[in-house]
Amino acid sequence: MLVYLQVKNIALIDEINLNLHGHLNIFSGETGAGKSMLIDSIQFAIGNRTSKQIIRKGEQSAYVKLVFSDQNALWFLEELGIPYSNNEIILERTLYISGRTVYKINNIISNRAQVKQLASLLIDIYGQHEPQSLLDPSKHLIMLDNFGDVELKNLKQEYQQTYQKWHQVTKEMENIEIDERKKLQLKDMLNFQIEEIEQHNFQKDEESMLNEQYTTLSHAEKILMQCQKAYEFLGEDVVGSAIQNIRDISHINTQLKEFFSQLNSIEAQLQDVTFEIRRYIDSIEYSPQLLQDVQNRLDVIYRMKQKYGNSIEEILQFKNNAILQLDEIMNAEENQQDLNNQKQILENQLLELAQQLSKKRKEIVGQIEIQIEKHLRDLQMPHAKFRVSIKEISSFNKNGKDDIEFMICTNLGTDVAPLAKIASGGEISRVMLAIKTIFVLEDSIGTVIFDEIDTGISGVTAQKVAEKLALISRNTQVICITHLPQICAMGDKNYLIEKNVVEEHTKTSLIELVENQIINELCRLMGGIITNSTKESAKEIKLLADKFKKNI
Repeated sequence: MLVYLQVKNIALIDEINLNLHGHLNIFSGETGAGKSMLIDSIQFAIGNRTSKQIIRKGEQSAYVKLVFSDQNALWFLEELGIPYSNNEIILERTLYISGRTVYKINNIISNRAQVKQLASLLIDIYGQHEPQSLLDPSKHLIMLDNFGDVELKNLKQEYQQTYQKWHQVTKEMENIEIDERKKLQLKDMLNFQIEEIEQHNFQKDEESMLNEQYTTLSHAEKILMQCQKAYEFLGEDVVGSAIQNIRDISHINTQLKEFFSQLNSIEAQLQDVTFEIRRYIDSIEYSPQLLQDVQNRLDVIYRMKQKYGNSIEEILQFKNNAILQLDEIMNAEENQQDLNNQKQILENQLLELAQQLSKKRKEIVGQIEIQIEKHLRDLQMPHAKFRVSIKEISSFNKNGKDDIEFMICTNLGTDVAPLAKIASGGEISRVMLAIKTIFVLEDSIGTVIFDEIDTGISGVTAQKVAEKLALISRNTQVICITHLPQICAMGDKNYLIEKNVVEEHTKTSLIELVENQIINELCRLMGGIITNSTKESAKEIKLLADKFKKNI
């Protein structure tokens, strides 16, 4: 429910801070006092389009804050990743004179679409030509099912669980179903790619080895010449001659002995190196053809890298993936047949459950039509006919195979038509009130606003409207703007909206009425003159209203 409302600089409103009652909140005031501005402010906060002309003259921005306490909409905050505490949901909107708008949900910057979607879970506004949830045919089936008994609800739950399984199987089939021509094209392409990679018999380290070989072959002539010279120099055995000279004197002192030892070690190493250089010279196999063969192999690797990856490892991985994909296609027919069998079984179950759902819905339609027509007669619509249209649709959805829409005609001699096509705002409000009255216990919307609910009614009808508002407000918070004393008397909290001139500026203000002020307001609504007689009548209306609420 809406627990707190703050409005700043909206039209003639300077600032209003309001704590609302959990049941029936009644707003009244003289014509032109600005009652509609209250609704406009709430509409503003929940994302309805407006212009910067709504900003109070001389101010730079307009601001509205709504604070709700509603655990049924917290899942939406969780989906958005918005934190909350104590079931509190705060909507804020600021409109600047530049035209820029800032929306916030629980102090987190949000966008208009998010605010509107969240608001649709929190509040309904029924007024002339407003987009009301009860006029949305997509919600009629849900409302009808909520009116049903435990058997219907359990049946629907079983259906939806089965539908979820069917939807999952259908999605899996869509993922593996490929057009036959595309399937053949893909198989041919995969086979070609696999064969092309396999025919080259790539080895993981091959490219680096070929690059090294290519570099060596490219410089083979120079390598052979330089290595041959080095070998010849080493063959002169200069170190051996030095050893002969040192050997004869190595016994004279320790340092000469060390020289002799080092030279022996060097001679051994030089012999090893000389041997390895000789082997290396003999191993070099150079020919222009071999160099060309290495170049051709590197060219093949380069072309394949352009097609299949940045390295031989990636090319081989591409081949492995292609093999897996080809296996999937080859196994798809078998998998598809299994899924087809599962889907057929689930569709048979869905069809049976959908038929049972449809039967249960048709059983409760008559009760709904009778009850709503009774309420409409109470609301001075004696010729109204309310019907629930149930049509079978061709495919399954999460609610079955029924398309449900509320239909109505309000005058004799006319045919029933979709509820959304009612032209009169006053009729819309009363029809909504009748529907809301029978669905109230199952509705998850926490706050309902009725504007223009009392247009064109009086007397007994006014009393019936007041009673229905009180009945709805026991389960759902109701905010109602009225000019009828019977409705005003039924309020759990009453507010007076006034327009005053302060320092040559017109401003709208709002005050909460206490008991004596409520009586005076009832007198004003009854005729405008406060006398002992009107006070007694007002007290009697208030007493009857309190008695009715006590017995609900």
